[in-house]
Amino acid sequence: MFFNRFEQMDATRRALLLGAGVAALMPSIAEAARVSEDVGKLDTPSGMLESYIKLSGDTSGKNYGGWYSGHAFAWTPDKMPTPLFGFSGFGLGSDHRQPDGTFHHMWKEVGFYTDLKTGEVLETWVNPFNGITCEVMPIHNRSVNLTFASKLPDLSRLTKMGGGVLDDNFPHQDDPLRPYGLPYSLIGDQLSLFADSAGLVPNPLDPAVWKRESSGKMLNVGEFFMLTGSLRQVLDPKVTNAAATGSWTRLGPFLPWMMMGQSPGHLFYRSATKKITGPEALPPPLLAYVRGKYPEFLQFPNDWKVPMESSWEVYKAHHTPRA
Repeated sequence: MFFNRFEQMDATRRALLLGAGVAALMPSIAEAARVSEDVGKLDTPSGMLESYIKLSGDTSGKNYGGWYSGHAFAWTPDKMPTPLFGFSGFGLGSDHRQPDGTFHHMWKEVGFYTDLKTGEVLETWVNPFNGITCEVMPIHNRSVNLTFASKLPDLSRLTKMGGGVLDDNFPHQDDPLRPYGLPYSLIGDQLSLFADSAGLVPNPLDPAVWKRESSGKMLNVGEFFMLTGSLRQVLDPKVTNAAATGSWTRLGPFLPWMMMGQSPGHLFYRSATKKITGPEALPPPLLAYVRGKYPEFLQFPNDWKVPMESSWEVYKAHHTPRA
């Protein structure tokens, strides 16, 4: 049986209140009532914003990082999903509260595609669909900055790719007031928040020019994040940084460096994520590789720069069309 978030919330409140009478099971009636009341903050724009920043970052403005690792699959009309490569990386950033209650989120990230069998970083990759030996371009976004507010942001202003649709896939996106509200699930002390975004935007790589690299005139991309942590930490006013693990799932076109052209199909990513204190918490092999190849990504960002660039814009800036 499935319950929506409001039913889960009400069930939790009832359990807390009913259980409060049993001294052996609950510290105090006052504590149960406080937690029950505080859960309601998740259903207010400001309360949800504060909760999201606590789980994803740090409301005090201190630096933090995020690690991810998973696999990417090709999804084509005539085949079962095909595992292509692994990927692993991390980002560093901070969230700065502004006088108007919004948060400026500063972020930079780097990630690498890896061999499915050995786990080693791929410098080149033989495409199983066309036999082309491809030069692998890692993820290296130096500026992924945006503003979080108690109103859903206008994501169309955050990139240089105008003329399309780029929006948050949240429950209240059709509300003219656009209040910030995320779907969530709650069981016991485990809170999970779901933050999604989707875009149908013009492709910076014109398929008439980038014949091998471009998947077409439009990019259709969806990204789906889940953050999981302790409800008590999130609701505690003394806590600014709640420990969190989660997942990142992505649907998108084949990457330019794969040389798939306009072949039908798309990529499916799935990965585990974890908030970390900084680079020192990374797996040693990943940290060593970054130190040797991309040391600039071991420094926390300290400048506010918008709009941010997409991976397609980064590719275009560093490559020429392949004949």
